[in-house]
Amino acid sequence: MIERIKQWLNSTPEHDTPALQEEVAVAALLSEVMLADGVASEAEHQRLEQLLARLFGHAPHEVHQWLQQGRAHQEEAVSLYEFTQHLKTLAIERREAILSALWQMAMTDGVLDPQEEGIVRQVAELLYIPHSRFIQLKLRVENGSED
Repeated sequence: MIERIKQWLNSTPEHDTPALQEEVAVAALLSEVMLADGVASEAEHQRLEQLLARLFGHAPHEVHQWLQQGRAHQEEAVSLYEFTQHLKTLAIERREAILSALWQMAMTDGVLDPQEEGIVRQVAELLYIPHSRFIQLKLRVENGSED
């Protein structure tokens, strides 16, 4: 038995957790924001699909696939870090575009729930987006400059 434990400790895992595709990670984050207030309306579902399609410029059937994968990962996730760990290496413009989409998702129903804002704030921190830029993006979305 001790030999089996030694082998297990010395063995390399057969597969590491694969890095989530950017699209799947963003779909999971958008889903997290959408579900934060406990209500997911049809308008929010449609907005989620629109945001993904706009961010990645792909066909609707691909968006649905990412959403399914993103929701599956989102349901199993322990923290937001799982989704942001690979996104934080993207160019700052790309990270800001993702954050802007999260703000748009949070404000889809016209009410910014504190839990939604908290998730967007956490993601901004995990993506190394400065607080001043976090606020600028929020204001831009609130004023309808980004839609």
